[in-house]
Amino acid sequence: MGIGVFLKLGEENNILFYPVIWLVGGVFVILKGGITHLVGIEWVDIDVIPIFLIYLIARGQEFRAGLLAFFMGILTDIFAPCQLGLFAFAYSAILLGIHYCRRFLDFTKMWTSVLLVALFLAAKWSLLLTIISIFPLGQFAPWITFPLVSISALMTSMIAPFLLYLLNLVSGGENRGHGTAFRF
Repeated sequence: MGIGVFLKLGEENNILFYPVIWLVGGVFVILKGGITHLVGIEWVDIDVIPIFLIYLIARGQEFRAGLLAFFMGILTDIFAPCQLGLFAFAYSAILLGIHYCRRFLDFTKMWTSVLLVALFLAAKWSLLLTIISIFPLGQFAPWITFPLVSISALMTSMIAPFLLYLLNLVSGGENRGHGTAFRF
């Protein structure tokens, strides 16, 4: 049983595709802090979770995107020195706002999705820093500035087209519900 069988099963009915997104997202959240510390770039916040969330919304999977946002936020809260629920609230609130942008934007265009990934990261840090300044939560006070958020958003946005294309390729390239695929 090779990887071709796995990809074919995922392509036929997406039974394994969405759990793989959850698994990759969870592993990324767990390893993110250790990898950035090992490489020595703790100041960069490269986050693939917004890429997965934008992809799921573009595919018409809003419920799955909402669940992924909430549970990856809780997982981030567990591994970050912050109040439990802070990242879960941020991810879920921003995802709700992006969901309402769906009426005005064409999410199937790759560059729109890349822009939304950058805006997601900027909104995430803006929301987190606002909440932390209003409600001091003790030990969690990140040292992050606008240039650092901009660099993080730029780096994540540079990764987004490749990851979105890969996700689209692995999932079969076409949303059976909406009949659309990502296009450049």
